[in-house]
Amino acid sequence: MADQNVPDVQNEQDPGASTQMFRAFVNEGEAETTTEPKLNGRILAIIGAAVILIAVVAAIAVF
Repeated sequence: MADQNVPDVQNEQDPGASTQMFRAFVNEGEAETTTEPKLNGRILAIIGAAVILIAVVAAIAVF
């Protein structure tokens, strides 16, 4: 009867530890993806502005 109240320590897992590990994994993925698009957006904006500037200069030169 006393054996029924003793928990099986060998098979116990810490659910809090796996949750913390999962959150750390998710946060790592978010940090990597948020830094890259800002740089690509800036480069795209600079290239777009240069193309528009060249088009305006070319249009003025034609007239």
